[in-house]
Amino acid sequence: MVTIYNDKEIAIMKEGGEKLSWIMSELEKYLDVGLTYHDIEMKTRSLIDEIGAESGTIGYQTRKQDPPFPAATCISVNNHVAHGIGYENQTLVEEGDLVSLDVIIIWKGMFVDICRSYVVGEPTAEQRKLLECSRAATDAAIAAAVVGNTTDDIGAAAEAVAQNYGFKTVKELGGHGVGKKIHMEPFVPSFKGSGYATELQEGMILAIEPIISSGDWRIKLLDDGWTFQTKDGSDTSQFEETVLVTADGPIILTNHLD
Repeated sequence: MVTIYNDKEIAIMKEGGEKLSWIMSELEKYLDVGLTYHDIEMKTRSLIDEIGAESGTIGYQTRKQDPPFPAATCISVNNHVAHGIGYENQTLVEEGDLVSLDVIIIWKGMFVDICRSYVVGEPTAEQRKLLECSRAATDAAIAAAVVGNTTDDIGAAAEAVAQNYGFKTVKELGGHGVGKKIHMEPFVPSFKGSGYATELQEGMILAIEPIISSGDWRIKLLDDGWTFQTKDGSDTSQFEETVLVTADGPIILTNHLD
């Protein structure tokens, strides 16, 4: 069952989205060659504390048998697709790394979600194209989040952009409802014909987050039980926004500051 949010809840989500956008802008300024992934993780925690929010991911479990997620930041670099763990990870950020930072906060009891991808240093032509594609795919997916459309329409819009660039959307992972919990119904696919076609209604809030692969879309789960990596070693890029569905069109709650 999908959740329809009231005006008070939407106001909290909008406020939380503005706070989370600020956190991401500060992380972008901070990101640099020579930092460890743990450094980035601890910076995120500091920023979350500074605004008076809580991490939405520390201790999170998808299932009771899964290991709790230990970090406030999903740090996924180059061919790591999602859910990379920065906490206590002493890997160094290197020149030319493509770094995706995914952060969820709890603001006044509500969950807000964002992701951005950055190249550290000067991007290659291929990296520029991948970043441009992933931003455009997310924007197209958001534009399709209108009352009367379905979640499959969102996925179709993202996939069409990726195909135009000669890239692919990752099919195993997708967006989701968000607000009262991290992951809620409906599932939001990143490709057409997924079998997920929930009709969009006014007052729904979605995390829209197509992941774009420069090669094949197939992924595998690493031994830490969280990090996904492309099977063929291709780099990926992701932009995610928390989006409100309204009668007048979608509204990005994680203010588009890029």
